[in-house]
Amino acid sequence: MTATTLEADLAALVAQASEGGITATDALAEQESLGLLGLTSLGFLRLIHAVERGYGVVLDLDDDVSFMDTVASLAAHLRAQGI
Repeated sequence: MTATTLEADLAALVAQASEGGITATDALAEQESLGLLGLTSLGFLRLIHAVERGYGVVLDLDDDVSFMDTVASLAAHLRAQGI
């Protein structure tokens, strides 16, 4: 999976998790955190669930969760796990 494909897929998941509050285009283009873009705590839970289900990974939320800040940081985290 190329970086652009992974990031595009994650951006689409952000749009779904935010119920359209954040577009996939905005999620890809913005360097602001997803929270500042308007992703709610429920949206983050939806995103976590979708990523875990879709990529077969478990996101460890017990420690530093800064990898959830942006689509780019989430993609980098997944790549580090071999996705």
